[in-house]
Formats: sequence, C-alpha cells, structure tokens
Amino acid sequence: MANLGDQYRCPVGPQGKLIASMMNKHHESLTLWGLTKVTIGSDSVILDVGCGGGKTVSRLTRLAPQGKVFGIDYSVDMVNFSRKINKSLIAQNRVEIIEGSVEKIGFQNDFFDLVTAVETYYFWENFSEALMQIKRVLKSGGKMLLVNELMFGITDTKTIEETHVKLFPLEEMVKVTKKVGFSGVQLFIESPWNAIIAQK
Repeated sequence: MANLGDQYRCPVGPQGKLIASMMNKHHESLTLWGLTKVTIGSDSVILDVGCGGGKTVSRLTRLAPQGKVFGIDYSVDMVNFSRKINKSLIAQNRVEIIEGSVEKIGFQNDFFDLVTAVETYYFWENFSEALMQIKRVLKSGGKMLLVNELMFGITDTKTIEETHVKLFPLEEMVKVTKKVGFSGVQLFIESPWNAIIAQK
C-alpha cells in the first residue's frame, strides 16, 4: 500500500477517500477559526480552491444562504467525493463542484466576492501565479482568505517530508500577496494556525 502522505497533494482511490474524510474532521476547527476573520455577505458568490472533502463548501453555504458556492479540485476523485457530500445543495443550485486547478481557474474575470483556500497553498506549483489567478476572478473589493495549519520554521521536518508540502515564511507570503496587487493584506496567527486576508 502506498504511503498515505503521498495522497495529500492529489488524493485518489480508497486511500484518497480516507484522506478526504480525515481532512473534513481534522480541518473543522481550523476552518471555523479562519472564517471568523472575514465578513461574508448573505448573497456572496464564493470559490473554495482545493475543496477536497467538501465540508468547507457546505459551511460557506450556511454563511451565504442567498449566494452560491463553487469548489474546484484537481483530483477527479475529490470532485466526486465533494459532490456526494454536497448532493442536496447541488440539487438546489447552491453549490457547484468542478475539476480544476488554481493555476487555471476556469471562471471569468471579476466573478467572485470571496475566494477561500484552506490547507492547499502548500501544493501550488507557483504561489505568485496562483495569487494572480485568484485576483483575476475576484470582483473589485472582493477578498481572498488563505487558512493554514502548517507553518514554515515550526512544522516538524518529518511532516513536511511525508506530505511533500512546500512552506514559505509568512512574511514572504504577505510580501508576494502585496506584490501581485492585493491591498489591505492582513495576517492572523494563532500558532500554529495562520490566515492571510487580502482585498482586490
């Protein structure tokens, strides 16, 4: 059996479903904490990048009851898993889950009020290019919320090696976020949790 750590980047098959279930449970407190840092309008149109197990998508629909939440993930198995979790919301046209990556977000410019990414930036091929894509699809005044548990310089080396994550110092992440054109960049830390909020 393959190492479970290999599944975090792109969960597939039975092991991938196990990882998705684990993430749904393990990320709950982190996600709820992160979502308190941003104001969400009741009619917001939201994108969750790397939607994985689909629970963040469900939570976002409760915060935007008159809006719509989209999720993207580049694992087909996670797209199917997330669709199953959100089956009733999809039937109500309140949720849509699509296969895709942050580097090639298949939505038009100025489409979303909020873009969230929980525990996913570690796997992005190019951090600055991903941020530019997120900025492109945000409406003017729209916000991005990055929520993470792993932290550069704090997370143990074994975890980094097993899960193949790429971590950056928070100060560098803030600097790059400003460089690509975001404004009002805010950093919140409740070690080891951290969140970055930025506005287009």
